[in-house]
Amino acid sequence: RAEIVKQEEETGMESGADLAAVSPWRAGYWSSWLSIPEEEPYRELEAQAGASSGADASAAGGDAPAVDWREGRDAAAPREGVPPAPSVDRPGLLQWRPRARHVFIGSFICLALVTIAFRMTAQQLVNASEITIERFALTRPMGDGAEASIDAKLVLPRIGFGAALRGTELVLNYRDQPCGRLTAREPILLGDGGEARFQLHGALSVTEFGVFKQLAGELLVAPNLTLGLRGGLTLGVPPLPLPVGAVLEREVAMKGASGLDVRIVHFSFRDGQPREFPGRPSPLPLVLEIHVEVNNPSSFDFSPLGQLQLGIASASGLRFAMVRTDSNVDLPPGMSNLSLSGELAVADEDLERFGPLLGDYIQGQEIPLQSIFLSSTEPLYHKALGGIPITAALPGLLTNNQPARIFERVKLDINAFEDAYSLARRRDLHDYCYIEGTNPLNVSLTFYKIEVDIFYDGEWIGDVHVPWLDTPINMSAYQQRYTPPVRFPVRLSASTTTVLSMFERLMLPNGLIYVDVAVNLTFSAGNQVYTMPHYDTGVEVSLHL
Repeated sequence: RAEIVKQEEETGMESGADLAAVSPWRAGYWSSWLSIPEEEPYRELEAQAGASSGADASAAGGDAPAVDWREGRDAAAPREGVPPAPSVDRPGLLQWRPRARHVFIGSFICLALVTIAFRMTAQQLVNASEITIERFALTRPMGDGAEASIDAKLVLPRIGFGAALRGTELVLNYRDQPCGRLTAREPILLGDGGEARFQLHGALSVTEFGVFKQLAGELLVAPNLTLGLRGGLTLGVPPLPLPVGAVLEREVAMKGASGLDVRIVHFSFRDGQPREFPGRPSPLPLVLEIHVEVNNPSSFDFSPLGQLQLGIASASGLRFAMVRTDSNVDLPPGMSNLSLSGELAVADEDLERFGPLLGDYIQGQEIPLQSIFLSSTEPLYHKALGGIPITAALPGLLTNNQPARIFERVKLDINAFEDAYSLARRRDLHDYCYIEGTNPLNVSLTFYKIEVDIFYDGEWIGDVHVPWLDTPINMSAYQQRYTPPVRFPVRLSASTTTVLSMFERLMLPNGLIYVDVAVNLTFSAGNQVYTMPHYDTGVEVSLHL
């Protein structure tokens, strides 16, 4: 004890008794953590020492004064300047103090309440948010998914602090049916509220291809559509050490493609290369060449679509061609140009229906068409787009901004004496004519049959009827004003007044009259035979001299 007291005097450290006199809390602190002896342990030692001394004094036969062993002075002597040590309650090292325990419990409750409040606030923010998808792109498509990249606009109430979404996994719904799952790999920074744009990158996996195909179909043809987003969000809020959760259930607006607004800028036929088939003649299929402009006004970026194969059909569903893109194509938002080529392939049972369609095209009439997705080299789009039709309009064939012509001029080879005799008996006139024609197509044509109705001043006056030509007439591609060496029989069955008026004009020097003709032509192009109606106006008629 003397050594401890000496060390305290040298270092200026207060003794346990002095600490107790000044502050009971400090005394308890030092006694608990530094294990400095206090006054009460000393008293126990005093009692033991006094008992021992008393026993020794009795044995010695005398009364010896009690000695304070700590300070080397008599116990009877008065102790000056040292007040009695107060009673101090000293908790153990592992024992919680009541005040600290209360503070800890209160802090925990406050933190829990703050977390609950922030979670409720986060859910309210999510419920009040407005999300619009401005661009939705799928890159690196696979059989049942792709890498997704979404540019979106988010409108939030002002929250006064920055926040971010992390660990986002969303279920994509279309018409309340799940079709895919989107997992975001990067946090979405929301800012402090207001209008903000963000990007979402992650993996899209298609779970229901039937629903996904319905979504793709509406995306192609509708001007607007909604996509459901469902899933849990983890909202990171700076005041909180841990993120809070929220549930997103929103219908998100997207712009559709409105049919992609396909405009055909070039459409032509040409003779294809012959195919060699052992034991039979090689047919010459007609080749189609099409150039189109495609406007994609949607939020969806169809990239990469791969190499596409399309079926071309009329508005009534008559399929007459199969074409494919020359290379892999992309259809990002905005205008794109595509080149396609293929073959004219009309089923035998549809040849009769295809003839009028071809006739309207040559007449310069616009033809409503359907482009049907048949296949893609990208498996995801092959499954999603297969069989979906896209409408387009094929402009009619024009020559010098005028409908294409086939009949240019007719030269009548008449027998005046026989005609006069027939007129006298009011009979039909039977003569012959030569027909000068033009091939408006870039393909070779072979004519087998011709039927012509002739109109003069709006009145039907006769016809040319050849059920079958003994020698077919061949015309090369784009051949102009060709007169084949064939005399076609012509019948004139007009009134005597009309016939005399016509002949009166024809007999003049360089005499001409103009007629309209309605024609049915049977011809072959490529490896198929078609019967096509045609109508030409203002056909020159003169006498063959």
